[in-house]
Amino acid sequence: MRSLRVGFLSSHNYLDRNAFSGTLYSMYQALLKQNIQVVPLGRAYTPNKLHKVSRLFHKNDYPSLSVKNPNLFEDGLRFRELVKKQLKKNPCDVIFAPVGAMELKTVALDLPCVYLSDVTHELYLQLYGLNYTERQTKISSDAEKHAISYASQLIYSSRWAADSAMNHYGAPLEKTQVIPFGANLERVPSFEQATQREISSKCRLLFVGKWWERKGGNIALECLQSLLAMGVDAELTIVGCVPPDGYTHAKLNVIPFLDKNVPQQRQKLEELYFTSNFLLFPTRADCSPISICEANAYGLPVVASNVGGIASIIQEGVNGFMLPLSSGGDAYAKVIAKTFADVQGYRELVKAARQEYDDRLNWDQWAKATCQVFAAAADQHLFSNIGSQYNPPSGFPELARV
Repeated sequence: MRSLRVGFLSSHNYLDRNAFSGTLYSMYQALLKQNIQVVPLGRAYTPNKLHKVSRLFHKNDYPSLSVKNPNLFEDGLRFRELVKKQLKKNPCDVIFAPVGAMELKTVALDLPCVYLSDVTHELYLQLYGLNYTERQTKISSDAEKHAISYASQLIYSSRWAADSAMNHYGAPLEKTQVIPFGANLERVPSFEQATQREISSKCRLLFVGKWWERKGGNIALECLQSLLAMGVDAELTIVGCVPPDGYTHAKLNVIPFLDKNVPQQRQKLEELYFTSNFLLFPTRADCSPISICEANAYGLPVVASNVGGIASIIQEGVNGFMLPLSSGGDAYAKVIAKTFADVQGYRELVKAARQEYDDRLNWDQWAKATCQVFAAAADQHLFSNIGSQYNPPSGFPELARV
């Protein structure tokens, strides 16, 4: 019996470790290891200088399905024709569309589809707000409704997002699955390496994020100041952003950006995970932050705000701690100081954090569970179409010009 042929459908570049925080890249690589045949769909490419130049002169070869794209209609038609040619050459049994609501709306197919997301349109509006026009909002909302109703199976990375799909969009419980994401790491230390970290008197805090304000950078700095005021020898390293003017401290180190596509910079981030004592994550808005999974891979406990889908990643007191969104830096400092002062308790926390990574928060576990969903979708489609004529949705043209 041949293995299932799964089409990986995305308009994003899932061969780029930086796209979608590297999550699509990790999904694609993890699925390649499973007992399925993965068929690449869309225009994915390994980032290099040649492709950067090519994109400047051949923009039509890289269609964008962003609702803010002024050429969305034309790009959508190009993307649909591209995918249909690819499927004619390499037929598939199942289509997998990670964060691909627009892709499913654009490419109407007589195939079972599995739609994955870490958020719904409704939650995104609540959490982030959207700087969309009325027309753009309608397109995004309609694409979400279509994906949820059209897909044979739904996968969400958190109970928070899955509940929204069921409560706001009527997604059936029986086709809605929750499978946590993994860590976007090229190399993962062994359990022994991760859990035998050296513990000194200095408490090293790590903050990872591109957006200072949304990720709670000011609270992270307040936490550092509170720890120092409590007599704890602490330091804070910020990776991914530059604090605004006025946010400085002698114990604050700033690394503006680390590119995961560059081995040396990727290694630097991994070293920080290994040498820090806590990942400080007082985010104001997030869905399923990958950095928590990455921290746990290194046995690094996480102290985070309880927002979005974080409660599906952190088990309270096991691989980290969650604080109410209203908590300030003092509250974070108290949790960290108490935990760090209990050396034996901290060592157990480190081991438990790594165990959570091994048991739940890695891409191999995600891929195994996701392949079971693929099989269910294929079986469901087979039996539902016996003796019936399938009529696919009309697809992208109904959206008209933006």
